[in-house]
Amino acid sequence: MFGRGNWAILGLAKESLEVFRTNLENQLLMAASSQMAASAIARLYGADALGFNPFSAPRLDEEQELNEEQQAELAKFAITEREEGSEETLPEEILADKGYAVSAERFQLHPTMPWFGMWAVANDWKKASDLPSVKEQRSYVLLERPYRFLQATDKKTVDQETLGVTTIVRKQVPVLLDFNEGRVYIESTNKLLIYRIIVRLNLLAAQTIPVAWTFGTPNWTEVILNRLYEKTGYEDDFVKRAEEAKRFTAKEIEKLEDRALEAIVANYFSMTELPGGLWAGISGPAMIRLHATAPAIGVKAPTSATTLLRMTSDTGIVSGVLTFQECIPVLNKEGVERIIRRDLVRVQLNDKINLTDVGAAMLRGFDLSTHKKDVQREIKQTKQVPSIPQFWGNWLHQLGNAVRTIEGAFREVLDVDGDQEGGIVPMQVPEKVEAGEPVSA
Repeated sequence: MFGRGNWAILGLAKESLEVFRTNLENQLLMAASSQMAASAIARLYGADALGFNPFSAPRLDEEQELNEEQQAELAKFAITEREEGSEETLPEEILADKGYAVSAERFQLHPTMPWFGMWAVANDWKKASDLPSVKEQRSYVLLERPYRFLQATDKKTVDQETLGVTTIVRKQVPVLLDFNEGRVYIESTNKLLIYRIIVRLNLLAAQTIPVAWTFGTPNWTEVILNRLYEKTGYEDDFVKRAEEAKRFTAKEIEKLEDRALEAIVANYFSMTELPGGLWAGISGPAMIRLHATAPAIGVKAPTSATTLLRMTSDTGIVSGVLTFQECIPVLNKEGVERIIRRDLVRVQLNDKINLTDVGAAMLRGFDLSTHKKDVQREIKQTKQVPSIPQFWGNWLHQLGNAVRTIEGAFREVLDVDGDQEGGIVPMQVPEKVEAGEPVSA
């Protein structure tokens, strides 16, 4: 998080906030939903399991002080289905353990905004990644000598015992819930992991809604890229740089005196001003199709893309990286005004923009280019370092702003009217959530 990554976006029923908040105070439910319980399930039952840690303590479960018997009792409780109203409970020494979080305060990112954050931790059984070390360990324990010094028959025995050795692999991702906007953000592209997180969130009464990027046509991603390219500025400069790249190496090409223009031609093969005043640049890695029936060609260098796009009359861009910029006037030391370009958000645009199997819209290759510098600048100016909740809350706020920027830009390029549906929309209209009683564990 806080840098380049891939985010899955889900809808979130705003009406489920109060029940969700109440469930965060439920000791039994939170213990059963915790990573402390999930790790016990994986270890004792040999099953894959997922649990939550609060955003401010990514390894909170490691602080647990439960003995083996208590861990087994917690694991059994967590995997057992109970009828509503069941009075089954856990011993006080388990509920009082510090290896899990219970209370809305531990998960809320802002004192007044309904923003929440957590770590979703997957515990999966995988084959051991370093079998030689397993063989070496068994050789020391069973035969008291290094594996290399074993007799052939002993090596065969150790090899056979090592086959199928598995271990628990821990993978955790940040999960952000914005009940104000009705969005869930999960930093992952793994369908199974996203699905498991959805199930867990729904058990806590955070009702997710399947969504997708939708603009009324199946190939709208390509339409956006090619419309931007058709209206690109700096075309002569892009062509000139591509011609230079044919004759000279990158080090031999003389840089332009205009640093802003040099940054454009060196990093992009298209730069288009949008009606709203922002600029959209296209860069690699990109896929270019020379003919409608031809397979797409992958390119990384902007100059290669420019060359390919000018080879035939029906070339087209299949995928690429979009960077949205704003132009800001500033005064230099001499008092002369100049325009600087500031990157706002970067994202990959291709036909993998939705994960329809789990009802998620995607932000692939997502990057808030100046976020880290902006935070560091604020720290330097205020002499104050933000708290962990402020770091997470600020990222969630900027993430939401970025999505709105991207949605607005796409609508402009596709000429979508204000009353037309377009952007991240529900895949189906969900039934209205009834405010119910808090979920019992």
